[in-house]
Amino acid sequence: MQGKIQAQEIFAALTIAMSKTVEINVTTCIENDLDRATQSPSTERFATRINLLNGTVEHEVDLELIDNPAYGELQQWHIEQVKQKQGFLIKNLASLEEMRRLLSPSRLNK
Repeated sequence: MQGKIQAQEIFAALTIAMSKTVEINVTTCIENDLDRATQSPSTERFATRINLLNGTVEHEVDLELIDNPAYGELQQWHIEQVKQKQGFLIKNLASLEEMRRLLSPSRLNK
């Protein structure tokens, strides 16, 4: 009996974990030498936010970064990082779903 209760608690925890794992955030920052105007380090960035629940994708690119001679290379690297994070998340969600399936209350009551 106690094993069934623990399995149900794990099932509930896995369900919560899956519901909270709906967004991917990837930020690529490029720090430059001191900004002459502000005398502080300048940071340019690419940012991507993907919401798996509602299917939205948001990209943000600092305007200063567009003028960077290495923009294309940096953009490609950022895109590869986004794809890699997305792949990790998909694999992790599949693993969580499999564990959740194995611990489902209907399966445990058999």
